[in-house]
Amino acid sequence: MTRRIVRSTVTLMAVLVVVAGPTVPASASHLPLDACSPSGDVCKSVRRVDGVRRLRIMLAADYFERFRLCVTGPDASPTCHTYRIRDLGATFGSSIAWRANFPFEGRGDYKVVWKFIGGGWIGRALGFQVGPD
Repeated sequence: MTRRIVRSTVTLMAVLVVVAGPTVPASASHLPLDACSPSGDVCKSVRRVDGVRRLRIMLAADYFERFRLCVTGPDASPTCHTYRIRDLGATFGSSIAWRANFPFEGRGDYKVVWKFIGGGWIGRALGFQVGPD
C-alpha cells in the first residue's frame, strides 16, 4: 500500500466518524442513512448537512471517475443522473444536494442507490424519509 493510500484511508475514516456518526436506520422499516464497505475504503451517506440533504460518496483512493446516482421516491419511479468523483485532497468523493438535483415527491420513503457506469450497485442502498415540516 502506498503512503498516500494509507494516509487517505486514515483521513477518510476520521472524517466519516466526525461527519456521519454511527449508522442508524431512518426508521425501523427503512434503509440506513449511511454505510461503508467492510474495508472502509468506500463510504456513503444521505444525511442533512446544514439543513441540506446531501447524497455523499467518499473513496479512500481514485477507484473510479464517474458513477450513476439514482433516487426513488414515494411514487416508485427512479430518477438517475451521472456525476464525477472529485479529488478532495486526502480523499476522493462527491456530495450532491438532493432537492437541487432530484424531484421532490412529497412525504414518504426515498431510496438512494449509487451504481457503476455500465451497471452494478456500489455497496448497499441507503434511504431517508420526508415527513411533515
